[in-house]
Amino acid sequence: MFLQRVIRRVLKPYQQFGALPFRWSHNGSLKVMLVTTPGRKRWMIPKGWPIPGLEPHESAAREAFEEAGLIGYAHPETVGSFRYNKRFGPGRQVRCSVEVFPLHVDHQRFHWLEKGERETRWLSTKKAASLVSQPELKRIILGVHPKCHRP
Repeated sequence: MFLQRVIRRVLKPYQQFGALPFRWSHNGSLKVMLVTTPGRKRWMIPKGWPIPGLEPHESAAREAFEEAGLIGYAHPETVGSFRYNKRFGPGRQVRCSVEVFPLHVDHQRFHWLEKGERETRWLSTKKAASLVSQPELKRIILGVHPKCHRP
C-alpha cells in the first residue's frame, strides 16, 4: 500500500492553481507581475493549493491577493500549466502541476498578508519570461498576450 502511494505521487503530481497577473500600461503595452518565493527569492507567479469551496480560477485569484495584494478579475479558462518541484525544507520536495489563470488586475493594495516576505514587480512579458526558471511557464508568459482582455 505504501509503495502504491509513493508511485502514484511520483506519476501524478500535486495540483496547484496560479494567477498570471496582467495589466495594460498607459502606452498600451502588456505588463505582467511576478513575485519572489519566500525562501529562495526566485521569481514566480502567485500560486498555491486548491482552496475548498472555490473554483480553480478563484483559488488562483486568492493566492494573488495573499502573495501580492492584487485585486482583479480571474479569467475562468486556463492559459496552460507547468510543473515544478516544491521544497519543504532540506532534502524534501514534491512535484507539483500548476494550472495558470490570467488575472486582470484592477489595483494593488498597500498592505497585504505576505508583503514582508515577497517582492513584487511589473514587467514586460519578455523580461518576466527571462526571470522565471520553468520552461513551460516561460512559454505561457510569452504566449498570453492574445488571451489578456478586459472581462
